[in-house]
Amino acid sequence: MRWRAAGRALLALVGLALIAYLVERAGPARVARVIGEAWRWLPVILALELVQLVSDFVSLRSILREGWRQVPASTWVRSSALAYALMILVPAGRAAGEVARATFIARHVGAPRAAAASTQLQAAYLAANGLMSAAACAAVASRFGMSAPLALLLAANVAFQAAIATSLIAILRHGRLGRWLDRQRRRFVPGAVESPPLDPEARRRLPWGALGASTFARTAQLVQYGVILHAVGGVVTTRNAFIAHGIHLVGATLGDLLPNQLGVVDGTYLAFAPALGFGDTPARALSIAFVAHIAQLILAAACVAVVVVTRRAARGREGEPASARAGARS
Repeated sequence: MRWRAAGRALLALVGLALIAYLVERAGPARVARVIGEAWRWLPVILALELVQLVSDFVSLRSILREGWRQVPASTWVRSSALAYALMILVPAGRAAGEVARATFIARHVGAPRAAAASTQLQAAYLAANGLMSAAACAAVASRFGMSAPLALLLAANVAFQAAIATSLIAILRHGRLGRWLDRQRRRFVPGAVESPPLDPEARRRLPWGALGASTFARTAQLVQYGVILHAVGGVVTTRNAFIAHGIHLVGATLGDLLPNQLGVVDGTYLAFAPALGFGDTPARALSIAFVAHIAQLILAAACVAVVVVTRRAARGREGEPASARAGARS
C-alpha cells in the first residue's frame, strides 16, 4: 500500500514538473494573462463538466434497468461523487473510479451484477470516445489531410478505444475468449482488476442506452472545449471545436498514467497549437488545458466534500439508537 501511494505521489510530481516546464516554455506571464481573461467563462465550463458526472449515473441506471431502484439515493450520490473524484485525482482514474463505484453498488445489487454493469459502462464510455475521436479525425483531415500527425494520432485513438471497448464486451459474453482478453486487459490497462463471475443475463445485453448517454456527454464536452477555445481567444467554428476536443482525447489517452493527465494533455495542446491558430501564441493553446484542469479540480474537490459529508452523516445514523431512527422516519 505504501509503495502504491509513493508511486502515485511520484507520478503527480512528474506531472507537475511537466506543467512547470511547459509554462516556462510558453511564458508564465502570458499564460496567467490568458487564464485571467478566460475566468468569466468558468461557470459555463463547470456546468458542462457536470454533464460528464451526471451522464455516468444515467448510463449506469440504463444498464441496471429496474435494478437501479434497489440502490438508495445516498449510495448513488456517494458513488458518483467518489468515482468522479478518483477519475480526476489518481492515475488511471477512470478504472479506479469504476472499481469504487461498483463496490458501492454491489452492496445492493450483488457483486456479479455490479461488475457487469461497471464493465458495460466502461465499454460505452470508450466507444463514445472512439466515436468522438473519429469525428475529430475527420475535422483534422478536412483541413490538414489524413497524413497530418494529429489525424494519425486520432485514427490510432479510434482503433485503441474500439479494441478495448470490444474486448470488454467480449469478456462479458464469452467464456474462454473473455478470460484471455481479461488477462490481456489487466496486462496493458493501468489499474484494471480481474473481473469476477458475472450475471449470465447481464452478459448478453449490449449497453445501447449507456452508449447514447455517454455520447451525449462527450458531445457536451465538445461544446465545453468550444467554449474554452473562445475563452482563451481562439476562433470558434465547428471544425475548430472538434480539433480542440480531439487534442484533448489524444492527450487523455497518452497521459492516462498521470493524475488528471497532468503535463501530457498540456504538452499535446502545446505541440498542436498551430492546428488551432495559436502557432505564434502557444500560451493560449496551453491555457485550454489549464482552464479544463481548473474546472475539473473544482468539481473534484466538491465531490470529495460530498463524500466526506455523506460519510459522516451515514456514521451518525449508524450511531443513533434504533428508536431514534424510527422516530425520525415517522
